[in-house]
Amino acid sequence: MEGLPLKTAGVPGRRDLAVTGLVVLLFLTLTYVTGYAVFALLGLLAGRQLGFGLPIEVRLLGVALLVAGMGVAAYVFRFRHPRDVWVSTSATLMKLMRRRPLDQRVGRTEPFIPRGPYAYVRSPMYFGVVTIVFGLAVAVESIPLLIWGLILACFYWFFLIPFEESELQALFGESYLNYRGQVPKLFPNGRRFRGPEEASR
Repeated sequence: MEGLPLKTAGVPGRRDLAVTGLVVLLFLTLTYVTGYAVFALLGLLAGRQLGFGLPIEVRLLGVALLVAGMGVAAYVFRFRHPRDVWVSTSATLMKLMRRRPLDQRVGRTEPFIPRGPYAYVRSPMYFGVVTIVFGLAVAVESIPLLIWGLILACFYWFFLIPFEESELQALFGESYLNYRGQVPKLFPNGRRFRGPEEASR
C-alpha cells in the first residue's frame, strides 16, 4: 500500500479509514489493558502470590524474549509503512463488522510480496505481541500476565488469524495459498518462504 486513494463510489476515503483506525486503536488498547487488569485484580483478591519464584537466569530469559518480541515488531516496519498497517487493519475491521466483502481492497494498495519477517511467519506482528507478553510475564514473574498471554495467543490462533487469512485468500488467491502452505501461522519454525523463482531452481 503506497498511499491512500481518493474517495470513490463504494470505497471508503481517508476520513472513513481514519475513524475506523482510531476505533481499532481504542478497542485494542482497552482490551489489552482491561484484560491484564482483570487478571491482576483476581490474583490479588485471591490473596495469592503472583510470582513464580523463578531463578534470575530464567527471568533474564524473559527479558531476552521481551527484547526479541520488540525487535520483531520493529522489523515489520522496515518492510511495511505504519500507514499501510493502519489501512489494512482498518479494512479488516470493516470486513469483520460485515460492512465490506472479503475480496474488496478497501483502500489497500500493497502488493502480495512476503518479505522480511513475513518470509518466516505469516503473522509476525502477532508473534511479536505474544513474545513480548510472555517475556514480560517471565521477567516480572506475573501469573496474570502469563494467563493473558495465553488468552491472546488463543485469540490470534483460533479467531483473528483465520479471519484475516480468509480475507487475504480472497484478495490474492493462489499466491496466498502457496505462501500459506510454506510458512507457519504464528510461531516461526525455521522454514522460509520460497517464491516461484527460488522454487524453480
